Amino acid sequence: MSRRALVLAALLPVAGCGQVQSIDADFAGLKGEPIAAAEARLGPPETRQGSVAVWTDRVRDDTPVLRDKVIFDNGRATTIQVMERPEIPPLKTCTLTVQTDGAGTIVAVDRNGTTAACAPMARKVAV
Repeated sequence: MSRRALVLAALLPVAGCGQVQSIDADFAGLKGEPIAAAEARLGPPETRQGSVAVWTDRVRDDTPVLRDKVIFDNGRATTIQVMERPEIPPLKTCTLTVQTDGAGTIVAVDRNGTTAACAPMARKVAV
């Protein structure tokens, strides 16, 4: 393996983590902001109970997945693994929960969902 390929292989895991950290940093950036700023970027929350507001986003995740595929080579069946996008991508959910203090300032932020599901909401939050 060439030196360049080794360097790229070593950097791939780090590149994948950067996106997750970026999304979490985007959401954490809401701390200290007024709840009105979050509503301006995301629209009204899906639910609000007291000092807690919740936004939910659902997206189709068409991330390729590893699947077994049977091929026939010289009359013999052989199973290989291939990366394919799902025929009907599953819905993935991202839930953003924020808690405010008495003045309406966001004091806690929590996200629940995969990176693929939360990326669109994170882009809305990032300024």
